[in-house]
Amino acid sequence: MVEEKIKSIIDNLSTSASTNYIDVICVSLAKAINADYVFVAQLNTDNTTATTLSLATQHEVIENFSYQLKSTPCEIVGKGDVCAFPSGIQAAYPNDQLLEDMSIEGYVGIPLIDDGTKAHSILVALFCDEFNNQNEISSLFLLFSGLINKELEKQKVITELRTRNEIIEESKEAIMICNKNNQIISVNKAFTRMTGYSFREVVGKDPKILSAYRQPDSFYQKMWADIQTKGSWSGELNNRKKSGEEFPEWLSINTIRNEYNEIENYVAFFFDISERKAAEDKIYQQANYDLLTGIANRYKFLEQLTKVIDAKAIASFESALLVMDLDLFQEVNDVYGHDCGDALLVKVAERLTRFIKPENSLARITGDGFAILLNNVNERSEIDDFVARILIEFSKPFYVDEHVINCTLSLGIITFLDNTLQASSLMKKAERAMSHAKENGRNSSSYFTQEMENTARYQIQMKADLEKALKERKLTLVFQPIVSTQLKQVTKFEALLRWNNNGRWVSPVEFIPLAEKNNLIKPLGEFVLSEACLQLKKLKGLGYQDIVFNVNRSVYEIPLNQNENAYWLMMINMYGLQPSDICFELTESALAPEKRNNEMLFNQLREAGCQIALDDFGTGYSSLNYIRRIPLDFIKIDKSFISDMSENPDDKILVSTIIAMSKALGKQVVAEGVENIAQVRWLEELGCDYIQGFYFSKPLPFEQLPAFLDNFNYQKAVKAAIPN
Repeated sequence: MVEEKIKSIIDNLSTSASTNYIDVICVSLAKAINADYVFVAQLNTDNTTATTLSLATQHEVIENFSYQLKSTPCEIVGKGDVCAFPSGIQAAYPNDQLLEDMSIEGYVGIPLIDDGTKAHSILVALFCDEFNNQNEISSLFLLFSGLINKELEKQKVITELRTRNEIIEESKEAIMICNKNNQIISVNKAFTRMTGYSFREVVGKDPKILSAYRQPDSFYQKMWADIQTKGSWSGELNNRKKSGEEFPEWLSINTIRNEYNEIENYVAFFFDISERKAAEDKIYQQANYDLLTGIANRYKFLEQLTKVIDAKAIASFESALLVMDLDLFQEVNDVYGHDCGDALLVKVAERLTRFIKPENSLARITGDGFAILLNNVNERSEIDDFVARILIEFSKPFYVDEHVINCTLSLGIITFLDNTLQASSLMKKAERAMSHAKENGRNSSSYFTQEMENTARYQIQMKADLEKALKERKLTLVFQPIVSTQLKQVTKFEALLRWNNNGRWVSPVEFIPLAEKNNLIKPLGEFVLSEACLQLKKLKGLGYQDIVFNVNRSVYEIPLNQNENAYWLMMINMYGLQPSDICFELTESALAPEKRNNEMLFNQLREAGCQIALDDFGTGYSSLNYIRRIPLDFIKIDKSFISDMSENPDDKILVSTIIAMSKALGKQVVAEGVENIAQVRWLEELGCDYIQGFYFSKPLPFEQLPAFLDNFNYQKAVKAAIPN
């Protein structure tokens, strides 16, 4: 009887058109044992849930389902035991609702065991009526459990292979599989998409069909040596598509060996890195090259300079570093705008590029600064000739849009023969030489000398000393009288800054430009204004109410932002003074037209009651238009014109013209640097309003001002100088 049932099951398996043998087995078993249901269910990893893989009646396969194992007979089977109830299964498992819903009376279940001892699935038969052939059913189940296990394993492998194939096919990486003879036997969709070749076009071919032959033979020799000895290789190379277009790719090659450690296949993975390379090139370009001009930037130039310096350890050749700066480039921006300035920089780079040979380097290192590295210099004359040609070329105008712009260069040069200096040190030395060329009149060149180094170190020390003196308020003010020729008395004092640096008096001619150059002029000016206000407050407290202090302000102290215009007045008010107590002295550079906030500031000061004097007239812009437009009270004639009046008739004419012009414009005149009675008399005759100079007094410390004011006698001072 059992044999017939086995034969019928096998016949069904042999003749079935279905490819799902588990379904066929379940239907066949249901018929053979006269069960209402037979199913194979897979258990989850923690044996809490079963999911049917095939659920069949005696006639058909029905829809699968999942159920919880707890409180069911399947829970026992899932633990690896056989469970059989010919009848009374519902009574045995009252909490199994599924048994009640399906009207099940009898149950047989066996575990399907893997290579170990754990059940991965179960085979179950369900009966709506009592059955009496338990042993027969169990025997059949055990007999076919091995076949079911093999089928489940096969389906698992097929599923895994299908999944792997899908992963390979849908991978964004191109995959190419070759046999041991390095012939292509398989490719995926990404391979075709990336290279343009279909599988039929490359099957049996050598992967060399893709090569762009950009790498040398040694590259491929090293690659294959790694593949054979290490079993893998990865790297970057260039390949060619079917269209002939080249593209960079990242390639990984692995070997597959059999049980005898013989290579069976080569598997290559690669992907197009064109976008990444383009991004890297863009980043490199932005990091190393000037975006405006396209030439190297400071970072790249220092890198090139460092390589040249390092090379001198084994090669002896002289090199020259040239650092150059455009003269008065800021004026181009101010007058024509920044767009025009940028266009000029592009043309400057183009003009300099004409001078550069392959062994040399050019870079833009600052806003309007450029550098050139000359290599293999044999004689100093070669450098001189090179610089001369550049200066001649830059004597020619630039044509930018509709503008004709003259823009010259100042160059600093340093030569070097060994590798004892760092790139940054060489740059600093060349920049110092360039600054020296600018100070000597621009449109010229200067070689670095040790004297420049000493001067630079001295200025660094002086800057530190000045910062310390400011912080500790160790600067002092002296006051030079300004005498009214009409009132015959002192009505003003000019506050002058003095600095005793560790026992040495430093001239303002030295430390004022130092302060302007190193952004110390604002704190320096604030010190002078605050100290002058403090001393004037004391002087007024002693009863001298009609005295005005003149305070010098540098053009660099004038705020760029209109919101800061009230600061000077705030300082005056803070000391309890009136704006009319202070006269601000400004040089003609403060009147330049590009200083757009200056005129607004001067008007604001005048409206508040301050007086404004134009200092050193004749040494700056000297534009009558500025004098007419700016609200000035006083014009101070520079002492250089006064000192030469007795010897130079032209200076007499110039001084008389300045006084007459000032009178015509409603301005009062102060003559500076008056040192003798002849100058006093002549200035009186011309109608000069005020006289300042050593003739009446040198600058005095504050403590001497009361006595000087009490004892001053204009007529006596003038008569004393007239011989009997």
